[in-house]
Amino acid sequence: MREVFAHVQFRKLFFSNLFSGFGQGMTMIGIAWYLVETTGSAQLLGSTMFTSAVLMFFIGPYLGTLIDRFSRKKMLLIENLIGFTVLCLLAIWGFFGDYAEWMLIVIYLVTTFMYQIHYPAQSALVQETFAPKHYNDINSLLEIEGQTATVLAGGVSGILLSNYGLHVVILFNAFTYLFAFCLLSTMKYTFTLEREAKLNQGVSWIGQLVQSWRYIQEKKGFLIFGISALMPFIAVMASNLLKPVYVSQTLKADVSTFSLGEMAYALGAVSAGILISLVVRRMGQLSAMIGNTLLFAIVIIAMVALPYGWALITAYMVYGWCNSSVRLIRQSLYMKVVPKQFMGRVMSFFNSIGMMMRLILIGLFTVMIDYTGAGMGYLVLAGLLLLAAWGVAATMKYLLADAEAQAQAAVASGE
Repeated sequence: MREVFAHVQFRKLFFSNLFSGFGQGMTMIGIAWYLVETTGSAQLLGSTMFTSAVLMFFIGPYLGTLIDRFSRKKMLLIENLIGFTVLCLLAIWGFFGDYAEWMLIVIYLVTTFMYQIHYPAQSALVQETFAPKHYNDINSLLEIEGQTATVLAGGVSGILLSNYGLHVVILFNAFTYLFAFCLLSTMKYTFTLEREAKLNQGVSWIGQLVQSWRYIQEKKGFLIFGISALMPFIAVMASNLLKPVYVSQTLKADVSTFSLGEMAYALGAVSAGILISLVVRRMGQLSAMIGNTLLFAIVIIAMVALPYGWALITAYMVYGWCNSSVRLIRQSLYMKVVPKQFMGRVMSFFNSIGMMMRLILIGLFTVMIDYTGAGMGYLVLAGLLLLAAWGVAATMKYLLADAEAQAQAAVASGE
């Protein structure tokens, strides 16, 4: 990790993500809490999340083709510029009048759109720019960075929301996007896939999507593994609807418990970024993936059985560890297995599958939790995580064998 962090271009990527992630986290916490507290129901937040997931499900595959066709650095710069422009305008409005519900929904949708561009483009850029031997360390450092931003967001959002209001949080987020844009623009980067991109210029985005689908189909076990390995992340995303309702209505707690849960989650994720390499060396990638998915399910059940603030905070620390551990193993494996010219489309394809699953879950939870309580929603997630552990156990061995074969071929060819 020290060797990677000594790379000046990586540091620019690292700190640009740190600042933009800090602002994004504060905005998402503020919007979620504001919508639930002002309406007294999960209906508006759930409907907003559902609409967001529908839009991203259809937009995601197209974004994947853009990531594979154009400079990944330009995609990230455009993302930051859009975020700055939209949020700056909405923040200025907040200084002169109250936010209408549609404005809050726009902020949520824009932030979700940023996520949909950011992570596939970032993964493709890392795969393209850095050596395979550094993938594990880079992914771990970026995970530490992302969750450090979440810790900061969880700690600061409660203070700013209570004392200054949502408009200040949104303005802060706008300037973090601007800072990220300025820093990332100085990063040296060469788009190495320009030749492949030119060959694909005559192919429609649907044709490119079909190419990635054929690749996924041909790789044994890849589809089931990709969906199963996404389940911890989907559970975390779906819990963004459940958590404010669970804290406000089941625990009868205030925003400080909500923010502490976010901080605890981030601390668990940072710990995973630091220690997961050691865990994988001890347990192996397959055992670590299955074990963390099962642990996630078990802790959800324990949290629902113990409806106390301290139990939620403790549980979210474990959630952070499990989700980040699974994501880091999955991310490094993809970078070793998936060809560079398919990386954006493959990542966006699985993101769209994840969005579809979130659609179903958010729709279900929006209808049910006002009647059953958020605890029942958490139990549904626990059941899905148990199924995901089985899916990983049945398919991951094929991808590990493929990664080993590709590594041996690279050594034989002198790469």
